[in-house]
Amino acid sequence: MQKDNIVFEDKNSKVTFNHYSFCELVKWIMVKYCKTTYENANTIVEKSRLYEEPKSYFEACLMTHELPFHWAMLLFHGDMYWLKGIPSDYNEFEEEYQIWEAKIIRQHKLKAPYQYEVYNQLDG
Repeated sequence: MQKDNIVFEDKNSKVTFNHYSFCELVKWIMVKYCKTTYENANTIVEKSRLYEEPKSYFEACLMTHELPFHWAMLLFHGDMYWLKGIPSDYNEFEEEYQIWEAKIIRQHKLKAPYQYEVYNQLDG
């Protein structure tokens, strides 16, 4: 079962990974931008690596390195999907996407998928 508020730290930074919210957002992106059902999106995510909870700072960073939009397109359309003309990000429709994403997060009571905090380091 996925959960939110998973915290990982290294010596320089901390990431709070909201795994449940991240996966839910990926599903809703598939529904909207891949024109599929929530049930199908859920099945796709459950069969993917994204469904497994990260066990380390490194694993959380690998998941959050790419936009949820990219993960949705990758899971739905497969490797190298951008070569088929499918956008890998929402730069062409950023304003529309940002409004839609904020609505989905509110509507489904999701958290921001992740938050990074970089520690200040003072040299000796």
